[in-house]
Amino acid sequence: MLARRGLLAAPLFGAPALAQGWPSRPIRLVIPYPPGGASDIIARLLAPALTESLGQTVVVENRPGANGFIAAELVARAAPDGHTLLMANAGPNGTGPALYGARTPYDARRDFAAVMMVSVVPMLIAVHPSQPARDLPGFLAAAAASPGTLSYGTAGIGSAGHMAMELLKSLTGASITHIPYRGSAPTTTDLIAGVIPASVDTAPVLLPHDAAGRVRGIAVTTRQPLGERPDLAPVAATLPGFEAVSWGGIMAPAGTPPAIIVRLNAALRAAMARPEIGPALDRQGIQPQTGSPEEFAAYVTAELEKWGGVVRKMGLTPDG
Repeated sequence: MLARRGLLAAPLFGAPALAQGWPSRPIRLVIPYPPGGASDIIARLLAPALTESLGQTVVVENRPGANGFIAAELVARAAPDGHTLLMANAGPNGTGPALYGARTPYDARRDFAAVMMVSVVPMLIAVHPSQPARDLPGFLAAAAASPGTLSYGTAGIGSAGHMAMELLKSLTGASITHIPYRGSAPTTTDLIAGVIPASVDTAPVLLPHDAAGRVRGIAVTTRQPLGERPDLAPVAATLPGFEAVSWGGIMAPAGTPPAIIVRLNAALRAAMARPEIGPALDRQGIQPQTGSPEEFAAYVTAELEKWGGVVRKMGLTPDG
C-alpha cells in the first residue's frame, strides 16, 4: 500500500512543459459503478477541485455494469487526449481482469496510463443481525458446521469483495457460497432484508448500516483496525498477514501525452491536499492516498499478480 499522503509534497523535477492548449473542453471522469459507492463519493469530491485547477469543467459520468468493465472499456477505447478519464478501481482494473483473463474486454496492463492512486478503501465483512456470528472466528465456525450452506453476497463476480472472500477461503478451507449481485446497492438491500446472511463490501457502504443496527460488522479487511471503529477486528487478527482492500485512482487511455499525465498528477496532488477533501474521505472510512504515476502503475501490477495467484489456487472461473 502506498504511504498515506506521504508524497503530497514530492516535486515533479524534470517534467516536460505542460501540454499547450489542454484541456480545451470539459473532461469526462467516468465511474464504473452507480451513484453512492466509494468511487462515486471520491470522484464527486475531486471534480470541483480539478475543475478549478484545470480551468475546464470535470463532469462525473456513471457508467455501471459488468463489474465495471463497461466504464473501463469506454475509457480504454477513448481518444488519448486527456479529456476522458477513468475512476479506476480494484474491480475493473485488478480483481476482475485477474479472474476474467482473456475475456476482459481490454488489457488492464497495457490499455491505460496510470495518473495517481487516490484512495484505499477498507472492506467490511458483515452479517444480518439474525446470524449468530459476532466475529470472524464465529463466522468461520458456522461455515465449518454446515459446509456449503452459508452464503455471502457481493457487488459481482470478480469484485473486490468477491476476491477478498475467496482469499479468506483459500487460507481457511471454508466452504461458503458466493451470490453475485449487480452492484453494492442491491446486495446491501438484500443483506438488510435477511435474504442473504452475509456480505463483503466497502466500509463506506456498510458502516452506516452497521451503526444503525441493520447489519452487524464482524471484521475489516485491512491489517489495522479502522480508526473510527477500533472494535472491529481485522481479518489479520485471525489470519496474520491478510489484506484485501478496494483501491481507487485516476487513469487515462494509454498513449495520453506524458505532459498531460504530469499536469493531471499535479492537479490531483493539490486536490488531495485541500482541507475539504482529505477529512471528508476520512469521515467515510476512505483512506486518502497520493503518489507518482509510476508508483500507481507498480501497485496495479502487483494487485493483478496477487489476485491472479488466488484465481489459480482456487480454480476460479468467471462462470462461478
